[in-house]
Amino acid sequence: MNSRHCASIALMAGILSLLIARPVTAAAWAQPAGHTYAKISGIFYNADEIFNDMGRRSQMGIDGDEFDGRQMFLYVEYGLRERLTLVTQLNAGVLTDEDDFVRMKTTGIGDLDLGLKYQLVDNPLVVSPMLSIKIPTGYNAEYNPALGTGKFDVAGQLLVSRSLYPLPLYAGVQFGYRLRGGAFSNQWSWLTEVGVTPHARVFAKAFAAQTSTLVSSNDEDLGVVGGSTQVSEGDFTNLGVNVAVEIVSGLWLDTLLEKTVDGENIGAGMSWGIGLSVSR
Repeated sequence: MNSRHCASIALMAGILSLLIARPVTAAAWAQPAGHTYAKISGIFYNADEIFNDMGRRSQMGIDGDEFDGRQMFLYVEYGLRERLTLVTQLNAGVLTDEDDFVRMKTTGIGDLDLGLKYQLVDNPLVVSPMLSIKIPTGYNAEYNPALGTGKFDVAGQLLVSRSLYPLPLYAGVQFGYRLRGGAFSNQWSWLTEVGVTPHARVFAKAFAAQTSTLVSSNDEDLGVVGGSTQVSEGDFTNLGVNVAVEIVSGLWLDTLLEKTVDGENIGAGMSWGIGLSVSR
């Protein structure tokens, strides 16, 4: 495996975590038994800068290096029983890594996430633990950029939410730990969000998220040089906003804007997205 391919795998581990995390909400409420919430989203990411290993923003490379991701996500929650919800997500798309001399492009299906969320309590706080597994369904060692890490991950989260009714507000937090397969280091993460419903057909939220990678002794397998840029396992902090409008009964259109505002060894890019969701 050449160094540029290793670099792409490591960079994808960070960038795909930026892209994939956002369709998943921090809300702890379970779906009622037999009830389905489904959302399809298009998320677009671009970066020509990175936060380097000192946390300083710099160019991705000296040859006009740039990364572009265009992906579709299908996210579904289904109430298996009262308080027990199946959570699943699949993504597919086009990833492009290029500089002034080389352009590499990958099209395909990404990872599949499967999880179970159980609502423990619902008054006054809603508290739900969640356990999930990431399955590398679309990975191929020949792909460059790589569609994920090619390894199974297991993650645990604790989700806590609180409605501030009669005010049209809610707040939620999520704490998580991810056990990553292969040489990839494990990660701590947190996410917090505040949502408001100013009208029965309008919803908006703001969120902040952070992931910290506990770099292991195997880091040298991933921290390699691709062109002039060292790519390793990274830490990052994201800020974003999400606005949704009900266009017909039960069908919502939403938009997303998110930016990486701090980090180390991670792309300093921005994501925007548009999606449709239905609940029945």
